[in-house]
Amino acid sequence: MKNFLRLCLFLLCFETGFPLQCVQCQSYKNGECATKKETCTTKPGETCMIRRTWYANEIHNLQDAETKCTNSCKFEEKTSGYLTTHTYCCSHGDFCNDINLPIVMT
Repeated sequence: MKNFLRLCLFLLCFETGFPLQCVQCQSYKNGECATKKETCTTKPGETCMIRRTWYANEIHNLQDAETKCTNSCKFEEKTSGYLTTHTYCCSHGDFCNDINLPIVMT
């Protein structure tokens, strides 16, 4: 039992001890990065983030998006006027904030 607990502790440290690779792009147009698409590496306490914006009733008509590493990410969905902005934070795997992954509603 003691060895099992040590193994679990080791695996927990192993899982949380490595940084994530995230997609980083300041702005997307027509589903493509309009600026320079790069990769960022999370620091302790950071997650990957993607923020998508579309017209309120046209979820399949993406107007803009932003992807990056951040230490202040909050799951959020806001509608202001005709635009809806959806912010998704993730840390379950490398490039979990890729623009081609489906939208995860909170």
